[in-house]
Amino acid sequence: MHCEPGQILVTRGVTNGLGLLAAALLRPGDRVGVEEPGYPAARAVFAAHGARVVPCRADEHGLVTGELPAGLRLVYTTPAHQYPLGGRLPVPRRQSLIAWARATGALIVEDDYDSEFRYDVAPLPALFGLDPDVVVHLGTTAKTLTPAMGVGWLAARDDLARLITAARRDIGDRTSEAAQHALLAVLRDGDLDRHVRRMRREYARRRAAVVAALGDLAGPARLLGDTAGLHVVLELPAGTAAEVAAAAARRGVEVTTTERYFAGPPTMDGLMLGYGGTSLSQVSRGCQTIRQVVAALPAARPPGPGRPRGSAGPAVSQPG
Repeated sequence: MHCEPGQILVTRGVTNGLGLLAAALLRPGDRVGVEEPGYPAARAVFAAHGARVVPCRADEHGLVTGELPAGLRLVYTTPAHQYPLGGRLPVPRRQSLIAWARATGALIVEDDYDSEFRYDVAPLPALFGLDPDVVVHLGTTAKTLTPAMGVGWLAARDDLARLITAARRDIGDRTSEAAQHALLAVLRDGDLDRHVRRMRREYARRRAAVVAALGDLAGPARLLGDTAGLHVVLELPAGTAAEVAAAAARRGVEVTTTERYFAGPPTMDGLMLGYGGTSLSQVSRGCQTIRQVVAALPAARPPGPGRPRGSAGPAVSQPG
């Protein structure tokens, strides 16, 4: 990405950036697309500003750009590692999304979720880098450093950056100056780059432990989104995720089902398995417990109607 300093706003994180964007650009009743399944906080932010949230289907590769509806003011997407299914939006879909925005006049809101952590795959171009005129780019230090820092960023073309800055001034929104100086220090000294490289290696080991424990489960159970990020989804036979989560909790392993990430009726059943806040040994033990619970399920149950087929411990990673 290449942009001028005046195009960048320092925020408190992705949800703060979404709130500023909504305050500056949305009017009550505007239609806003959000990935389905997708980030619940994004839906909540847009709804709180009076927008009509429109679910837009995501599959194992990310947002299904060929099915985007007409009449959207903007669409929110997580192309680096779709939240929650874990897909990395392929280049042809990125190009299709840019062309759609150009043709319809809609704005793309790119949440750069998990772009720093990828495994065995090359980086893909940011949507903002492909066309900064139709993309607003959001990022955060919540995953690279800590959510407690409360610093993120928003990049937009000049006129949008001015509008968002004015809206921010009107509502008195601020980002901690002390936190900004702390982040500046680790950027200047190169500490952030060194930290990300070190943690990428550590997270890769944890990811490998998840795949080793759960990657060869028999039947319809399978992992999605294991090429990037700090979580995977374990897709399960329809109607079994809550049962598996409850059984795992009784054995001391807390996991979340994918149901809460759907605005409408869920079209798949699975578990969110986050490994960002757990040690390698905890990840291994937790995944072995889940494997035992899944292996004890009755013989494979038929998948639910319309259930897509795709390839996604304890704490679940979330966008900032």
